[in-house]
Amino acid sequence: MGPNVTNATVLLGWRRRWNRSLLQFLGRRVRSTVEIEDLAQEIYLRLLRAPDLLQVRNPQAYLLRVAGHVVAEWRREYPPVEALGLDEADTPVDECLPELAVDAKLSEERLNRQLAQMSPMMRAAVLLRLRDAHSYKQIAQELGLTLRQVRRYLARAYEQLRGALDE
Repeated sequence: MGPNVTNATVLLGWRRRWNRSLLQFLGRRVRSTVEIEDLAQEIYLRLLRAPDLLQVRNPQAYLLRVAGHVVAEWRREYPPVEALGLDEADTPVDECLPELAVDAKLSEERLNRQLAQMSPMMRAAVLLRLRDAHSYKQIAQELGLTLRQVRRYLARAYEQLRGALDE
């Protein structure tokens, strides 16, 4: 991008690329569709005020970090719906946002396909890490690998899984 690129232009690209991830992130933390939309708008407004989005090294991580801060502030400012005794708290997020449920199902299918294509050792390392929350050291011991091999397997696996989600 050229030197005259504004934060608004950068942010439009981020929104096209990662808005679904942002909405899924918010959907796991917030129950109401209206609240999710309001929070997403607040996140994008905050990012517009950032000094220079072109300098951000990992835009998706930055976007989700800002989202985490916005959600934390929102939770401090507004009581949970459950505390108010409203019926909306009984409605699962999937019913509030059917498009998120569809996206989640498609993402799950893509991830499962990608996992099936991995070597058995790489798949085992990923499952031990993500599903069973094992440390790198525990994975190395369980699979008879060095820490370096575990790091390498997981780095490649994460790259493949991210690619599957970006399809």
